[in-house]
Amino acid sequence: MISIYTILLYIHILSAVLSIGPLFVVLTIVKKMRTASHVEMSPYIEAFKGAITIVKHSGHVLVVSGILLMWHAGYHWSTSWIVLTFLVMFASIVFLARAFKPTLQTFNTPAYDQQKFASLLHRKAWMYILLLLIMLWLMVAKPVLW
Repeated sequence: MISIYTILLYIHILSAVLSIGPLFVVLTIVKKMRTASHVEMSPYIEAFKGAITIVKHSGHVLVVSGILLMWHAGYHWSTSWIVLTFLVMFASIVFLARAFKPTLQTFNTPAYDQQKFASLLHRKAWMYILLLLIMLWLMVAKPVLW
């Protein structure tokens, strides 16, 4: 029989995949944005927003399943890798809230510059991926730093 812990772990891993995987699709979309005509940009922007929505909602499941796993496994809140994971997670939440929306809102405004637009989205996507990879490392390696 499958245990509750195993089910929670599966949900946690699946939500981790869904919270980072679409970002690699986003990188492909951004590459196409660099050379797209103005008419082609709207569908790319909508696809980009959709991918970010999947990332965001998967992150909610990731946090809840992570807390439940932590509780079920008996980890203490002051464990170094847990504290650091929550700090990086908080940074990633703030980053996600501020990273893409201001850039996306410049489309069809006088401030819009297609190359700058695509470059900013590309750079911010990689920055977010890096934050998520740091969290992934903390959750997998579980380093004891104090």
